[in-house]
Amino acid sequence: MKTPAEELESAYRQTIYWCELPEQSVAIRIGHKHPVLDDALRNEAVNEWAFITAYNPHSTLKTPPQNRAMNEQLECEIARLGYSYWHGTGIDPKGQWPPEASFLVLGLAPSSAADIGRKYHQNAIVIGRVGSAAELVFLTSESESR
Repeated sequence: MKTPAEELESAYRQTIYWCELPEQSVAIRIGHKHPVLDDALRNEAVNEWAFITAYNPHSTLKTPPQNRAMNEQLECEIARLGYSYWHGTGIDPKGQWPPEASFLVLGLAPSSAADIGRKYHQNAIVIGRVGSAAELVFLTSESESR
């Protein structure tokens, strides 16, 4: 039997992280490479990215208006910091969690992405680099100690 932390990690790993690129959509999966995304990043002259949301802090379901307000704040912060981004959605393939509006932030270093994720009380973020597989990065102290 899985612990709650193991079940949460499994859910994050199974999530499909959809991103609306300028020319098409791409489904980002943890542990997989994404050549279409890599090409779009090269066109923007960036080498790294982070997929972040403000929805459901610490995996606690919030109301749609609460989630939208938090995500609008996140979007404003990303823009204020000067990063370009593409809209995305985290989708639970089992349908146990509602879709989470998200942002794929271009050129955001992993440490900065982690700082933003922590600020918005996220348990984890997804990061990647051109030519590499997407990675799940845990932000909570319990998960970081594993």
